[in-house]
Amino acid sequence: MTSPEPKSSLFASLFFIGCFLVVLYFLFVILSPFFTTLLWASVLTVVFFPLFRELLGLTRGRRALASLVSCLLVLLMIVLPVFYLAVAVTRQSIDLYQNVQQSLGAGGIERLEELEGRPTVRWLLGQAGRWLGVEIPRVRDAAEASLKTVSRFLVARSPSLLKGAGEFVFSFLLMFISMFFFFRDGPALLQMARESNPLPHAYELEILKKFQDVSYAAFFGSLLTALVQGFAGALLFWALGIPSPLFWGAVVAFVSLIPIVGAFLVWLPWSSYLLLSGQTAHGIAMLAVGGVVVSSIDNVVKPMIIRGRTDMHPLLVFLCVLGGMQAFGFIGILVGPLIVALFLSFLEFYRIEYRDTLAGKLGKEA
Repeated sequence: MTSPEPKSSLFASLFFIGCFLVVLYFLFVILSPFFTTLLWASVLTVVFFPLFRELLGLTRGRRALASLVSCLLVLLMIVLPVFYLAVAVTRQSIDLYQNVQQSLGAGGIERLEELEGRPTVRWLLGQAGRWLGVEIPRVRDAAEASLKTVSRFLVARSPSLLKGAGEFVFSFLLMFISMFFFFRDGPALLQMARESNPLPHAYELEILKKFQDVSYAAFFGSLLTALVQGFAGALLFWALGIPSPLFWGAVVAFVSLIPIVGAFLVWLPWSSYLLLSGQTAHGIAMLAVGGVVVSSIDNVVKPMIIRGRTDMHPLLVFLCVLGGMQAFGFIGILVGPLIVALFLSFLEFYRIEYRDTLAGKLGKEA
């Protein structure tokens, strides 16, 4: 293809930019349904790229073979265990729902009402209601309403289970294929991106480093820590004889993604229930192990994993994770910190580029 003769007119430049933006918009529309899948594929590629480099040496530079083996290893190490765990948690969730139904139908509500009638419990519920500014419902009303809500949810969701399974399989295959090409062609794609933007080389390297650091911190610092806490929580519930330990371990893993509070939201209510229901030894064990072991994992394991990777303030991390999850869903655990990290990078670029101007302005104000 021969290069067209350059046109210096403003109209030609604006026309080109307009056409490019229109094409870019439609490209975004086409790819937006796969954003989450592609982002997870890119994160896993970044995290396991050192493994790919080792395999590239073992396969004597055969990139396609090294990419395929890397994808299979990621599949064996992460995807299949998570899928198996999800199936097990789903089964235990159904068992838990059925057990609760049977328990409430066999005098369980009466026992809860007896517990509710104790002076200490009534005082705690009253304080909680005043603090939250709401009226705490009676045990019978709350139990019946909860069962009706869960039943309606299960009936409404049952027809979509097959569709959800099909979407999961498709997303998984797309992620697997994307990872293969990201491993194989990653350096070439990065080189093309570098040649297509006007940023200085130092800024490009800084942006890439931020993406690598945030991906590493989000995957190992957040997700891996959550899995460790979930495993410890499931082990604790199993040791205390509480039904459906895998389900409660999954709940612990999920809430542990919330900074500061985390697993506290699970083990404290459970320990309170055990103490108030007369199971003093189990309640004290839940309180001690939950506070000392489960919740401290977040303060010990995570700093060991992400030390030196990110330098964001803890409050900023808290806000960007919560805001990211609210705006983007589960993927916001990664997207939130990534956007904030890129913003801080561009803020630093701005400070460097306009250092003299800013220094002059500060000098005049002084």
